[in-house]
Amino acid sequence: MNKNSLYRDLTSLGTKYELNIKMNDAVEFVEWTEQNFDYVKYNPRKDYRRHGLSITSLDGGLSGKPDLDSVYDYNRQNNTRWTERDFTKPTPVYEWKSLQQCLEPFKEHLFRTHIVRLDTGGFFPPHRDHPDEYQFHHNSKVVFDTFRLIMPLKNCYLPGVVWIIDDNIPTQWVTGRLYYVDTAKIHTLFNTTNDPSYWLIVNVDVNEESVKKVCELLKQR
Repeated sequence: MNKNSLYRDLTSLGTKYELNIKMNDAVEFVEWTEQNFDYVKYNPRKDYRRHGLSITSLDGGLSGKPDLDSVYDYNRQNNTRWTERDFTKPTPVYEWKSLQQCLEPFKEHLFRTHIVRLDTGGFFPPHRDHPDEYQFHHNSKVVFDTFRLIMPLKNCYLPGVVWIIDDNIPTQWVTGRLYYVDTAKIHTLFNTTNDPSYWLIVNVDVNEESVKKVCELLKQR
């Protein structure tokens, strides 16, 4: 199985596209998480006004260490070799029923999955997400062994919350809709509103079954 070839199959359909999966109670889900769990600082080495909540982690816990850190920086400082593939144990956040239903088609292929809360003034500077940052930074052959699914959960609308991919115009989103996004392309995100913006970030194993699922769930316009 050639993972890079399978990843190219996904990108041939578009940089960002909708799937036939929607969480109709996305806002209620966010409110439930805020009432029952503590969001922790996302990538704590950088003061970019971001917090996160783990849906899968190393041990099923909600510490965010190291799954809400920069995995590359954490590995470098702690002499570890964690990757997206290591964060597979569901946390209590995964108990929300409609979340389970949305992720069910990819249940056997889920890796690091979490909510990102972008607070007022929070941002992600232009960057690429690489499947294995260790490989990338050490000039090894890069294998695209994961892909990203993203769901806007709350306060994700233009013009106040802006997501730009591959230097194109800002993208439109539908709250609660699950999207495939090619985050290997340069992208940036920032929140200029007075309220936090919430996003579900899902990492999925690149394999024949998971790619087939995306193609089957592709929303027809």
